[in-house]
Amino acid sequence: MDSPLLTWLRKQTLDWRPSIVGVFREDAAHGSWPLTARSPGHLRKQLTDLGHLLPLPSEPAALANVMEIELRQHLTRQVQELSGAHIEEGTQRSYPDLEFFGEPFGEGTRAVDIKCARRKLSASGAPTGSLNNRIALYTGNTYFLWPQLKFSGILRPFDEYSEHVSVVVLYTYDASLLERIKDVNVAVHETWRIASRRRASATREYIGSVSRIDDIENGAGEFPSADDFYAHWRAPNIGWKKSPEAERLLRQALEAHDT
Repeated sequence: MDSPLLTWLRKQTLDWRPSIVGVFREDAAHGSWPLTARSPGHLRKQLTDLGHLLPLPSEPAALANVMEIELRQHLTRQVQELSGAHIEEGTQRSYPDLEFFGEPFGEGTRAVDIKCARRKLSASGAPTGSLNNRIALYTGNTYFLWPQLKFSGILRPFDEYSEHVSVVVLYTYDASLLERIKDVNVAVHETWRIASRRRASATREYIGSVSRIDDIENGAGEFPSADDFYAHWRAPNIGWKKSPEAERLLRQALEAHDT
């Protein structure tokens, strides 16, 4: 049975689509002011024709940042209309992106992380059914491996969250569009449900998602339960690199225990 938070997030993202369509360029010469428009589409055309609207960057991380900012604002506005519910935002580099708490969601604080994932296309431009790259779900050798410790990149210790949810924005990249983005849809699941047994990168300490789009949309990851997921990725033989911050925090915890 879905949690109240999952149900609420799916409702809020069902019809959500990013509306940022370009970068505004202030210094563009044209005839006279004021500029008037009959509709958003008419305004967009005029700004484009006059040189005021430039394409969004094509780099995946930059596009993801643009979409994440807008989705954060959307969810923040929506939760303010829900009596008894509260939200806190993380930073651009922290985990999670958003914290939800309050009576509508149940006891405790819940972590929501926004992920943006590009569909992989064939040489002919057709969707392959897979992600361009696996999604990085957690940093495996720090807050995930030591869930009782408060790391610098996490708002509170991992184990203090009652729920961990990923909101995945799936999109197709199109270089011909100012916004670079089309065919957006959003999948919302408990994070373990979209996890794989592979890392997101061969060179980084990130837990990776499954790579098939259908599996992301359906929450059909490689683990039958949350317990199996945590046992696998926290096993001693998993081979995470040592984290200097983790060692420092563990020393501090031991010293505090001995005094």
